Amino acid sequence: MLERIEKKIGKYAIKNLIFYILGGYVIGYILLLTNERLGWYSYITLDPAMVMKGQIWRLFTWICTVPQGLSFFVIFMFLLYYFIGKSLEQNLGAFRYNLYMFSGWFFMTLGAMVVYWITYGIFGKTGAVSMNVSTYYLNLASFLAFAVLFPDVRVYFFGILPIKVKWLAWIDVAYLGITIITSIIALIGLPNATVQQALSMYGYDTATARVSIITDIFSIIISLLNFIIFFLATRNFRKISPQEIKRKMEFRRNVRQGYSDRNQYGKDQQEYGRQDYRQAGSGTAHGFGGFGQRQDEARKQSSNLNSGNMLIHRCSVCGRTNLTNPELTFRYCSKCEGNHEYCQDHLFTHLHVKNES
Repeated sequence: MLERIEKKIGKYAIKNLIFYILGGYVIGYILLLTNERLGWYSYITLDPAMVMKGQIWRLFTWICTVPQGLSFFVIFMFLLYYFIGKSLEQNLGAFRYNLYMFSGWFFMTLGAMVVYWITYGIFGKTGAVSMNVSTYYLNLASFLAFAVLFPDVRVYFFGILPIKVKWLAWIDVAYLGITIITSIIALIGLPNATVQQALSMYGYDTATARVSIITDIFSIIISLLNFIIFFLATRNFRKISPQEIKRKMEFRRNVRQGYSDRNQYGKDQQEYGRQDYRQAGSGTAHGFGGFGQRQDEARKQSSNLNSGNMLIHRCSVCGRTNLTNPELTFRYCSKCEGNHEYCQDHLFTHLHVKNES
C-alpha cells in the first residue's frame, strides 16, 4: 500500500528535509537568545491551552523549539543530525523519510492535545495537563532508525572514543526503559504517606502527581511511536511463524540423517577395504588380491555409462573408476612395481606389488 501512495504523491516529497529541520532549529536558537528581551520564544512552544484559545500556529511552530540548550556542543549536534538525516533520506527515499518525520510530529502533537482534552474533561481547566513536547525525542527517533539501518557505523564519542551506533542506540533504549520503570514504581508508591507528605511540600496532591507521572510515560511512548511502527514494519516475522519453524526443524533432521548416512557409508567402505586387504594377503584366485570378479563388475558398470565420458582411473584393489565413483581421488603408488593405481580408500592400505624376477 505504501508503494501505491508513493507513486501518487511521492513527487510532492520535500527534498533535503534535514536542511529545513536544522534551519528551524537555527530560528529557535535565535528566538531563545532574544527571549529575555522580546519574549517571542514562548510563542512557538506547543501549549494546548493556548491552542484552544486560538493560537493555532503553535501546532506547527513547536517544531522549531531547540532540542537542547545553547552550548559549544550544538555544532556537533548539527553535524550529527545532518549526517543522520541525509543517510536516512538516501536509504529510505525522500517520500518515506518525509513520512517518518511528519508522522513523528503528528503523533506528538496529537498526543499532547489528547492528554490535555482528557485531563481537562476529568479535572477541569485548572487540572488540565500540558505535555512537555520536545524535539529531542524526534531526533532520538531518527537516531534509532539510523541505528536499525546502519548498526555497524562507528561514531567518535567526544571526538576520541570510537563506538558503534547500535551500542549507543541500546544505551538510549535502556535509559528510556529505566525512566518508564522508575515512573511506574513511583506511581505504585504514591499511596505511601511519606510520599504524599513530600508532595504536599511542593504544592502537589496525589492525584496531580499521578496524572503527571502517567503523562510522562505516555509522552515517551507517543514520541517514539513512529519509530516503533518503522521498526515493526522492517522486521521479518516470517522467521518466527509456525510454518517456518517446522520447515527449519525438518531441515535440521534431514541434515542429521544425511550426516549419519554418510558416516555409515564411510564405515562400510573402511570395512570393505579391510576385507580386500585380508583377501589380498591370503592370495586368493582371480588375479592380484583375488579381485578379478569385482573388476569385471566395475568394467560392466563403466560400459553402461555415457559413451562421451572417458575411463581414466581405476583402483587396482576395488575396481572403482572415475566413472562409477567420480567423487573419489586416484593416485599411483610409488612403492608398487608397475603401473598400479589406487583410490583414496586403498592408497595406504593395499599390499604393495613386487614383480617376481
